[in-house]
Amino acid sequence: MIICYRHIPMTLLIAATVSTTFSVSAAQISAISAAECQAMTKAGVMAAAAPVPCQRLKKVTFNYRDFAGKAHANGQLVVMDAVAPYVGKIFDALYQQGFPIHKAVPIEAYGGNDTRSMTANNTSAFNYRPVAGTGSLSLHAYGAAIDINPLQNPFVTFSGNGNAKFSPTQGTRYANRASYRFGKSDSRGMAEVVIDIFARNGFQYWGGFWDSPIDYQHFQLTKDMALTMSKMTPAQAALFFKRYVAWYDSCSKMYPTAYSHYKFNDYTEYLKGKLSVKSLNKAYDADPKRVMSAINLQPVRSAICVKR
Repeated sequence: MIICYRHIPMTLLIAATVSTTFSVSAAQISAISAAECQAMTKAGVMAAAAPVPCQRLKKVTFNYRDFAGKAHANGQLVVMDAVAPYVGKIFDALYQQGFPIHKAVPIEAYGGNDTRSMTANNTSAFNYRPVAGTGSLSLHAYGAAIDINPLQNPFVTFSGNGNAKFSPTQGTRYANRASYRFGKSDSRGMAEVVIDIFARNGFQYWGGFWDSPIDYQHFQLTKDMALTMSKMTPAQAALFFKRYVAWYDSCSKMYPTAYSHYKFNDYTEYLKGKLSVKSLNKAYDADPKRVMSAINLQPVRSAICVKR
């Protein structure tokens, strides 16, 4: 059927457009309320032992489009306070780019169960839990990691005999990571196409770069950085992360080829060199003023931007 738009009143056309389109810079950041913190604790997502308490978390509410192209204004992620403005920028950019997201609700909706959340193809962030199969805390426990579209971007582990296990199981449909394939429908919602957006907003480490396991859905900070920011005041952490993002932006402009090949040293490597330390969080424990003095200075970009 062909519709002739010349005979439809302009007011109806405008209303139809508004009903499915939202502002591309509408992400909102809010504190975690006492009631929300209680619900998180009850669901097992938060605990007294968590390295980042509710007071240091923020809820980011953003617009997104689903795989049918329908616009939603209720996407939500819970992250560490210092990274929240940049997470808002990430999802504003994804919306503007038309990158589809199946759904995004805080993981307490699934009782803190990562498997249930992945099976529902839910994009999520904060969850006080260990890394799967280990006793070590996940970066999600710091609000410093984001899992996006787990179905299109599965978590893949390998047994001793080389057999691969996909989580969620339906993620086997996306074992082939090519977006465009002969005789196949285009693959959408895959993390490879948004690596740069995440990196430019501080989430520079993608699980798809790993050998084993491979975590295509996962973007994160380093553990050293998350530990350091969790020990800082909110203002200190915000300045640290601002410097971190600015470092990547300026270095990528100085060394575009190296950065397009993901050969970068992040801002923490620069700081550790300046302070002659191997661990920023241990350096902060020993002398927080010294670390903050280094962060307060404008960094000098050089060949250290590039990982050799």
